[in-house]
Amino acid sequence: MKINTLQSSQNSFSKTIMNEFQSSVDIENCSHKITYDNKELKKYLNTSHNIVFFDNVLLNKYYDKIKKSCTLHMLSKEEMIKYRYRPEALSSDIYNTTALWYLILKVNSCEDYTEFYDLDVVLLPDITKINECLVNEEFILKKGSV
Repeated sequence: MKINTLQSSQNSFSKTIMNEFQSSVDIENCSHKITYDNKELKKYLNTSHNIVFFDNVLLNKYYDKIKKSCTLHMLSKEEMIKYRYRPEALSSDIYNTTALWYLILKVNSCEDYTEFYDLDVVLLPDITKINECLVNEEFILKKGSV
């Protein structure tokens, strides 16, 4: 029996996510930084139903490049069960971080984790392409602050 490295309690899950957020330099965290540094960028968008959601500036900017880098990953029956409603577990197993769960959802056209179930094939972004986008954005930010 394979032991899952992710804890199952809500408290431990929240702790894992907070640790990832504090120590990560992924697209989501960079997007937060850019939003705070550039006041003209909108962080939140309101829908006609007064729903407020976060608009990920960097993900929108680099989405096409990241989407093109994706590879198809066939899930076994065991993996289908393991990752059902759990994109963070797939992110942890593939990328060694839970921080890219939202990217897995996005490239697989899932609005949220409730749509991430019974998938026999998933698209997985190439980590080198993600890193290239982040390095490019870091260069742009440094160039603009000189």
